[in-house]
Amino acid sequence: MTPAPQPGSPRRKSSIFLKLFCSVTLCVVLLLVFNWLLNSFVLVSYYQSAKEQSLRDAFTRVDSLLNGGSEQLETELYRLNGNENIKTIIWSRSTVLYNFRVGETMQVQLPSLDLENGTYVIQVSENERLQSNDITLAGRFSNGYSVIMQTPIAAIEKSVDITNQFLLISGTVTLIIGVLLMLAVSRSFTRPIRALSRVAGSVARLDFSDRYTGRGHDELDELGNSINAMSQALENTVRQLQEDNERKTKESEARKAFIANVSHELKTPIALIQTYAEGLREGIADDEEMRNSYCEVIEDETQNMSDMIRRMTTLMQLQTGDGSLSTASFDWAAMARELLRRHAPQFEERGLTVEGPPEAQTAWVVGDASLIENVVSNYLSNALHHTGEGGTVRIAFTPLANGRCRLSVFNSGRNIPQEELSRIWEAFYKVDKARTRAYGGSGIGLSVVAAIMEAHHQAYGVQNHPGGVEFYCELPFAQKAELPQ
Repeated sequence: MTPAPQPGSPRRKSSIFLKLFCSVTLCVVLLLVFNWLLNSFVLVSYYQSAKEQSLRDAFTRVDSLLNGGSEQLETELYRLNGNENIKTIIWSRSTVLYNFRVGETMQVQLPSLDLENGTYVIQVSENERLQSNDITLAGRFSNGYSVIMQTPIAAIEKSVDITNQFLLISGTVTLIIGVLLMLAVSRSFTRPIRALSRVAGSVARLDFSDRYTGRGHDELDELGNSINAMSQALENTVRQLQEDNERKTKESEARKAFIANVSHELKTPIALIQTYAEGLREGIADDEEMRNSYCEVIEDETQNMSDMIRRMTTLMQLQTGDGSLSTASFDWAAMARELLRRHAPQFEERGLTVEGPPEAQTAWVVGDASLIENVVSNYLSNALHHTGEGGTVRIAFTPLANGRCRLSVFNSGRNIPQEELSRIWEAFYKVDKARTRAYGGSGIGLSVVAAIMEAHHQAYGVQNHPGGVEFYCELPFAQKAELPQ
C-alpha cells in the first residue's frame, strides 16, 4: 500500500495552469477544425440547397408574371440573370418566347417525363463544355409554357475553397492570438490558486506569518480570506496551547520546588519538637524551669509551623485562583497605625525607632482589607528582623498622580544585592539564610505579598536607598461614593 505523501514532501506536480492552457488551446483548435470541416463538406450542400430554393422562388414569381405585362416579366428575368445568375429559357411548343443567358448557348433538354402545368423538377447536370455543374429546373407554368432555369454551382465550390484558405490564415492568426491570451488568462486565473496553495502549505508547517493578499471579489478571494481567518485562529490556538503548556510546566516545577522547600522547612521544627518532647518524656528536664524552657521551645516551633502552614495556604489559594477578593474601601493609614501598635513591644525590645503616619492622616483606598493587612504585616515583620538594634523603621503614604496611593516601609538595614532584588519575591528564597533561620523565618512572607498584590493587579516592589531598603505597594484611592457615611 502506497503511503500518503506528507505535507511539504516533494511530489510530482500537475499544473492547473498547464491543464487550463492546454484545454482551452485544444478547444480553439477543435473549433477551427470543425469550422473547416463544415466549410468543406456542408457549405456546398447548404449553398446548393439555397440555390435550389432560389430556383423555386424564381419559378413561382415568373409563373405569376406570365399573366401580367411583358415588361414586368422581362424585368424580372433580367434581374434573375444579373443578380442571381439564373439563366432562363421560356418557350411554347417549338417557339422560344424568352431567352436570357450570359454569353453561351444554353443546352435545352427537357426531361423525358411528362409534367403537369404548374409543376417542375430540379436536378444537377454536368456542363461538359464549361467543365462545371449546373442546377437545372425544368417545368411547365400554369399557362402551359415550358421553362428551363439554370444556375452554375462552380462559383459556390470556388467560394468554399477561398473561404477555407482564408479560414486557414485567419485561424492561424486567431490561434496565435488565442494562445497569447490564454497564457495571460491562465496565469491570472492560477496566480491566486498558487497563492492559496502557498499559504495552506505554510499553515501545514505551522508557519502563520504568510497571508493571502488577493484583491479580487470572487470565490477564490473569499476562500483566501477564510484561509487567513483559519490561519489566524490556528496561530492564536497554538500560541495559547504553548503558553498553557509553558505555564503548566512552570507550575509543575514550582509545585515540586514548593513541596521540596516545605519538606525542608518543616524538617527542622519537627526535629526540634521531637527532640524536646523525647527529653520531657525521658525526664531530662528534672526541674520546673528546664521543663518550662522545653515547653516554650515546643510552643515556639509549633507556632512557627502554624504560621508557615497559614502562609502557604494563603499563597497556594492566591496562586491557583481559589481565593476570592472581598474588596471594599478602608483607611490604610489607620490600619498601619494599628499594626504598629501590635508590633510595638517587638520594636521596643530591639530598640528600634518607629515612625508611622500621623494620627490625623487618612488614606481611603479600595482592596481586600484582610489581605492588605497581611501585606503590611509582612513588610513590618521583614523590617523588624533585618534592621539592626537602634535602627529605624518608617511607614509613609504618598499620593500618586495616577489616582493611587503608595505605602512604603523603610528600614535602615543593609541593602539587598542588586542581583537578588528580583528573586526575593520567590517562595522560600532567602538572601541571608543564616540570619533568616536565626529569627525563624521561612522565606514565604514576601512571596505572599507578591501573590496578594498580583491578585489585586496593583504595583509592588523594593528599592535600595542610601542607609536602608524601602518596600512599597500601591492601591487605588476610594471614590467619594465608596467612603463610609
